[in-house]
Amino acid sequence: VSGSSTRQTMWWPRRGRRLAVGVLWWVVRRTSPLRVVGSGAPSRRRLVVRGAEGWSSGTMDESTAQMMRALRGQGMNQDERQMEGVKMQVVEMEGELPLRYDPERLASYFEARPGAVAKRIAQIATTGSGLVGALAWDAVRGQLQDAEVRRAETLRRTLISLGPFFIKLGQALSIRPDVLSPAAMVELQQLCDKVPSFDSELAFATLCDELGLGAVSEAFSSITDEPVAAASLGQVYKATLRETGEVVAVKIQRPFVLETVSLDLYLTRAFGELLRALPAAKELVRRVDVVALVDEFASRFYDELDYQVECENGERMRADMRSLPRVVIPKNYPRYTTRRVHVAEWVEGEKLSQSNAGDVLDLVNLGVVTYLTQLLDTGLFHADPHPGNMLRTPDGD
Repeated sequence: VSGSSTRQTMWWPRRGRRLAVGVLWWVVRRTSPLRVVGSGAPSRRRLVVRGAEGWSSGTMDESTAQMMRALRGQGMNQDERQMEGVKMQVVEMEGELPLRYDPERLASYFEARPGAVAKRIAQIATTGSGLVGALAWDAVRGQLQDAEVRRAETLRRTLISLGPFFIKLGQALSIRPDVLSPAAMVELQQLCDKVPSFDSELAFATLCDELGLGAVSEAFSSITDEPVAAASLGQVYKATLRETGEVVAVKIQRPFVLETVSLDLYLTRAFGELLRALPAAKELVRRVDVVALVDEFASRFYDELDYQVECENGERMRADMRSLPRVVIPKNYPRYTTRRVHVAEWVEGEKLSQSNAGDVLDLVNLGVVTYLTQLLDTGLFHADPHPGNMLRTPDGD
């Protein structure tokens, strides 16, 4: 099992049981004896069930088919990058932000910058107004269900435009069948993969600044002109180390990500404190304490913004998994890694969720062993195990 060579692992002890349930559910949906056969109208689809006496089949309606696609993670975006015409909005500001989550310091920081706060609130309001208006119009006409897929696409575009914090929320929703319909889940799963890139000239300037280089060529004999993939926090280039000739993945963080994410966390937490102060929202706060959720989520988000933590965890993970056969963990390069730049071994492969190889089910079973080893033995585990992060290498690892 191999994830993206730039994906973070982290120690998350209080979520162990939740992860175990998630892993087992992922295994069920990948190895389930339920198969969908046929295409087109629902009447042409058959639900094929493998039982003790062989295979039997029956019809499957559209809703069930959508749920199967959603649970199998088949909404992943297959393009090089998603929606090139959408610009991710950020807030540029100066001043030293805390590098670890501290709500009191964040409050002091942003209370001294009312202009930045007002600008972000305006961005959220104007970007989200179109979606809110469309949903209200659908509700008035009684067409909420009919317009569900179209509005889910609008939601995805809105979340991408608003930036990393909102993209992460969308990613979390994309695996929640208890919150969203299957059609909406499939649409939002595209957030788990690729989002619009930022200017490569700015990325290379960040790379040189972080590594103390006069030019990119001082460290890399070659590097792609444009990113090969772009995610919510950064984008990845394929490069060759000048010193060793090794092919590597170079991840560079987006500009003003820390500032924008910190501001979004501050605003969300302030909204939660407002709810706590409203007597009418007492029952809502009892069920969903926004402040507590933000505090739990934010500390891990800050860790993910520090690529040095990712590098350290990657090297420990590589050592922990060394005894497992057919498990590939990319090598990390601490010498070329800073808080905003991460360099790791380039791994060729196809996503497990897209592979048609005959040994995929064997690799899924190996994935279960790998995750249970991480969870129950080593205590350090990959924290983003959606199907798009698992690769099958050309050698079948």
